[in-house]
Amino acid sequence: MMRKFGRALFGTIPGRILIGALIIMGPALVEELFALNDLLTKPFKLLVEWKAEGTLAGRAKFVVLLILYASPLAFITALLFKKDITESEAPNEEPYRSRNNYAKMIAEVKETVNNRQAPMELKADKIEGLFQALIDDVCNLFQIQQSEVRAVLVVNNNRGKHKLTGWRWGRSCSTDQERMDHKAIDKFLETEKTYPIWEEVKEHFDHTDSDTLLFFRNDGTLRLGCLIAIANSIDVESHIEEWEQIVRPFTMLGHMDKLVQFVVNYR
Repeated sequence: MMRKFGRALFGTIPGRILIGALIIMGPALVEELFALNDLLTKPFKLLVEWKAEGTLAGRAKFVVLLILYASPLAFITALLFKKDITESEAPNEEPYRSRNNYAKMIAEVKETVNNRQAPMELKADKIEGLFQALIDDVCNLFQIQQSEVRAVLVVNNNRGKHKLTGWRWGRSCSTDQERMDHKAIDKFLETEKTYPIWEEVKEHFDHTDSDTLLFFRNDGTLRLGCLIAIANSIDVESHIEEWEQIVRPFTMLGHMDKLVQFVVNYR
């Protein structure tokens, strides 16, 4: 919410005009507020000048002073107490755990792809099922709809460049969007990380269809990777450990020669 507000304030022309106006008019407004000093201090002057003669007047003045000093302390104490209660009553959110046994699924994919007698369609179905399960986990982990996600497998074209394959899931994308995907993947490969993340992508590509990009690949020279594009901004940071737990087994796929070969040649 705050991120969107900041983007609207600093990233739009009306927002920048508003900020400029506040900067220009700010000193003048502060000067005008100084005129309220006398008005705000008048009750205190009356209280100082109050000659509490007699028992009743003395008690009355004591009550007023007690209210004056105790009210802020009571207010602050109430806020702190309420905060402690809220934190103690807040449920501890259980970390997300995938229902998929990816180690087992990847082992089955490897076994099927290495089997020369296995039909090509069966090999493709195993790969399709593996990545569809991954996309399901992405949607469940980050609480987003399938319609917000698209994914594409990425391979090395043997000339030192990456290539987007025909292995795709989710919403389609235009030729211009593919060019932006290539630029994003170049940025990811420069980091040499095996599962980098890019948030607020729309601040860099005005016409991109996704604001969050997840990428993973094998370590070393790229052989097989996957770009997952999510339409909107998501809270990656609070789920980073769960995401790492899910994606880590997939970074080994690029070391499976038969699988990489099948991905390159099948589509």
